[in-house]
Amino acid sequence: MSMIIHEVTQGSPEWHALRAQYKNASEAPVMMGATKQMKRNELLHAKKTGLDKDVHWWVQRFLFDRGHEVEALARPIVERIIGEDLYPVVGTRNGMLASMDGLTLLGNLIFEHKLWNPELAEQVRNGELEPHYYWQLEQQLLVSEAEEVIFVVSDGTEENMVHMRYKPVRGRAKKLIDGWRQFEADLAEFEPNMDTKPEPVGRTPENLPALRIEVTGMVTNSNLVAFKEHA
Repeated sequence: MSMIIHEVTQGSPEWHALRAQYKNASEAPVMMGATKQMKRNELLHAKKTGLDKDVHWWVQRFLFDRGHEVEALARPIVERIIGEDLYPVVGTRNGMLASMDGLTLLGNLIFEHKLWNPELAEQVRNGELEPHYYWQLEQQLLVSEAEEVIFVVSDGTEENMVHMRYKPVRGRAKKLIDGWRQFEADLAEFEPNMDTKPEPVGRTPENLPALRIEVTGMVTNSNLVAFKEHA
């Protein structure tokens, strides 16, 4: 079965609705237990309940939105490097989904962009990515059937840009497929722990001590400090 391309914009409500129906490339590192950002059980809980992990507005603005802005700046630079145009693509195949920052017209090369950070840049220079990154790339390659990924880390400028070519590593695709198969089995049996609201801790107003202040031209005795602490 070849890749099915979906005409949805990444980040749109339609894109989120589509993602809810598939095993997503961005979730692959979590499913494989290869990231500290989210635990596997948290992904099971999100999939079982249909609830997305909370994203505060500042995370959206300064990580996700910033990432898209920088990606747009980096795209023409990368197109000059590879000598081809790149087109954002959302595709599915065999129950898996991959949202690719770019794909060449022939579909043989994927563009994946990450925001600049020195640690990741060093991995790229050394040509060795951590599992947190390569499981996403393996799923993108599996879904698109592309030959390789140009993996780019930048701040949108040529001065702070490094890139490497990533090709599928023998055995990883099978591990990924087996991992998703086990995840589906675990999901079928997973019982979500719906957190209850914590009981309020404190003292009700009727249990507060009586406020006592003795005044003889000046305050000579008071339990005001204790009263304020209880209140």
